[in-house]
Parts: sequence; structure tokens; C-alpha cells
Amino acid sequence: MARDNFLYMNIYDDLKKKIEEHIYEEGTKIPSDEELKNKFGVSMITVKKALSMLKDEGLLQRIPGVGTFVKERNPVIDEENQGSTSPTTKKIGLVLEHVSSSFGLDLLYKIDRKAEENGYKTITRFSYYSREKETEEIDFLMKSQIAGLIVMPCHGVYYNPKILKLILEGFPVVVIDKKLEGISVPSVRTDNKQAIKALVKHLWEQGCRTLGFISSEIVGTSSLQERKSGFYEAASEFSVETLPECTLIFDEDIYEHPPKDQNIKKAAKYLNDYKGKIDGIICAEYSLMPAIMSASKNTSANVGKDIKIGCVDGPEGLSITHMKQNEVEMANKIVGLLLSQITGTSTETDFMVPAILMNDQS
Repeated sequence: MARDNFLYMNIYDDLKKKIEEHIYEEGTKIPSDEELKNKFGVSMITVKKALSMLKDEGLLQRIPGVGTFVKERNPVIDEENQGSTSPTTKKIGLVLEHVSSSFGLDLLYKIDRKAEENGYKTITRFSYYSREKETEEIDFLMKSQIAGLIVMPCHGVYYNPKILKLILEGFPVVVIDKKLEGISVPSVRTDNKQAIKALVKHLWEQGCRTLGFISSEIVGTSSLQERKSGFYEAASEFSVETLPECTLIFDEDIYEHPPKDQNIKKAAKYLNDYKGKIDGIICAEYSLMPAIMSASKNTSANVGKDIKIGCVDGPEGLSITHMKQNEVEMANKIVGLLLSQITGTSTETDFMVPAILMNDQS
């Protein structure tokens, strides 16, 4: 017993000294219990006793399933900041590529409301399509001692190593809008095949028999690949002729989505090449629509009238037939999946939420 007392004091003294000397800064995650056990050659009980003492002294904060952190001491509290989050506030992190009037706003608001109903504050960050910024924001959220992470991964061939590391370490993560093939992680996304099939069926009911498919380049993007697959499956089902695809540059502009000159020229060529034959277009994502409509004016193709068109997503009041992602239902599933991981009741699930057909108003 005397030896155990000596050993746990070794751990206690070592950690306390490093905290006082700011080797471990406030908010920093200290080595795991397993790492301390191996470093000092002691039992797990001895490690936990030392950490418990430091916790009782207000030096450490232990978050189940996350780790042990140096607690922020002497926080500044005034009337203006009384509502701010503290180290003991339950928090979840949310990283989105971006949000716009066509997709994301309802999702963002509902996630925050649903989290708050369950006693959590949401810290929201944006990657703006940058893998480097995505990593930076995840690091920021982890330092903020979040209990779980919701992330919409950036487009790309490879998965972000930071996200993979968290998943492999068992940290609560839910991926939205995409599926990480070969990675066991809960995900929630729109049923993209169903969305495109509904568009094809609608255009077929409008008399379209020769369809074109316009999309940005499909590089490691599961949602676009699923939409493409849905297009060909539906075309086969309804005996619709398909024309060669038109691939445009992905629009990363987060505000106005001004059509790129290169996209306008490419779309115009496509419309001219199949003039008199094409009677319908499926556009895989709304961000490409400005280029298509500009090309329509330049070529007098009269897209939307002579050539029917349907797309995925779109702002409120869009007059073109489009599939609206059910963001409220997605948010309910997302928060539910994350909380089940945090509380240890998770059974990994991949949810696909049906999209809603919004008919044109013409």
C-alpha cells in the first residue's frame, strides 16, 4: 500500500508541476490514462487516484469518452458573459462546407435547436471547401472540449486524416451529406438516387424522351456519384434516351454564384451540339444553374420551356422543378445519432433521407 501511495503521488506531482509551469496550458488535453499507466509503470487504479486528486483541486476536467483536460481557472464572468459557454458546458461541434439559401440554413438552425433541447450548445465553424481550414476548425473545436463532432467533409478524393483519426479513436462523429466508403461511421445524407429518379420521372411525365445530365466533376464525392447512378437507372426504367454528359467546373463561390465564363461556354456548346434533339436536362446541383441559364440565353435554347430542366436544391421560390433536401428530418437524425454515441447507446447507422419534389410554378 505504501508503494501505491508513493506511485500515485509521483503522477500527481508530475502533472501538477507541468500544469503550474504551463507545460500543459489551460484547455490542453493531457496524456490518456493508458499513456500515464505505461509511462509510470503503475496500475490503472493508481492513475485514476492521482487524476481524481487533481480534479478535486480544480486543475483537471475529465470528459467521458473524450479525455482529460487542464481546466480553465479563474474565468472572467460578468453580466455580459454570464450566458457564455464554460469548460463545464456540454458542447458539440459542427463543421460545414458552407450554407446558402439553397441548402444548409434549415439544417443549421434545426441542429442547434435539437442540440439545445438536449442540453448542448453548438459551436459552428465553416471550411469553405478547404481541407486545410477543415482541419484547422476541427482542431479548434477539439480544444474547445466538445463532446462530439458533426462534419460535412470537403469534396476530394481522400478523406481528411483528422476525421479518420477521431473515428478510429472512438470519438463521437457523425458525417453528413456524404458517405465515407469503407469507414465505419454513422452518416446522414439525402437519398440522392431517389432524388434524381424523381426528377427523371417528372420530366418523363412532362413528355421528355431525350435527357442530358449536367454535373460538376465527380471526384471522391459520393453524393454526385449516387445522383449520376440514379439518373441512368431511372432513364432505363422509363426508356428515356440519354445523351453524353456535360461536366462543368464546381462552383466554390459561397455568395452570389456568378456563372463562370468557362461553364457558360461549355454549357452553350452542349446545348448547340444537341439542339433539336435534347428535350430535358437533369442538373446534379443548383450551383451550376446560373451557367446553364446564361448559356440558354446565348443560344436561344429556351431552357425551362422548350427544354425542361430539373435540379437538386434551390432557394425558396425557385420556379424550376427541383428536389428539396429534407433538412429538418436530416437534422433530427444527425443529432440523435451523435447523442447516442456520446451516451454510449450507439448502434452505427447510415440514414438516407428522401428528398421532396418541388414542382415548377410556370
